Amino acid sequence: MNATKSPASLASPDLIAALAEIIRGVSARARTLTIRDDSRLLEDLGLDSLDLVAVVVQIQDQFGVEIDPDELPALLTVADLAANLRHQARSAA
Repeated sequence: MNATKSPASLASPDLIAALAEIIRGVSARARTLTIRDDSRLLEDLGLDSLDLVAVVVQIQDQFGVEIDPDELPALLTVADLAANLRHQARSAA
C-alpha cells in the first residue's frame, strides 16, 4: 500500500512520472510505452474503461483525493490527470 502523498508533491515536476508509474501498474500494454504528459490515455496508451477506472482508484489511494466520476470523460491525457490533481490540491488548501 502506498502512503498518501502530500499536496506539495502534486505540484512537483515528478507528478507525470508518478502517474506514468500508476498507469504502467494497471496496463500491461503501457509498460512498454513511453508515457509523456501529452499521451492520450485511450488511444496512445491503450487503456480501456476498466483500466481507466483502476488508474483513477490508484490515484485516489496514492494521493488522497476524490475524482468525480462525471469528470472522467474530460480526462483524455496524462496532463489532464495531472491538472485535475493540481486543481484538487489547490481547492483543498
